[in-house]
Amino acid sequence: MDPEFKRALTIVLIVGSIIGAAGYIVLYFVFRGFGGKQAGKSSHIGLMAALIAFVFVVCLALFALSYAGQ
Repeated sequence: MDPEFKRALTIVLIVGSIIGAAGYIVLYFVFRGFGGKQAGKSSHIGLMAALIAFVFVVCLALFALSYAGQ
């Protein structure tokens, strides 16, 4: 296996696992909050927006990282 490919695969798997874990944790709290009496508070919407922003930032970081070695 090419060392460059192995490095890229390792980075993507690690970052993907971090994104997945963060997404799971945030969505867990959001869905628990929607089951309560005050469903749909602005804090829940803020958590979802932060999660989406986090995913976009990590995607941009991976994109920048892909060009870092050139």
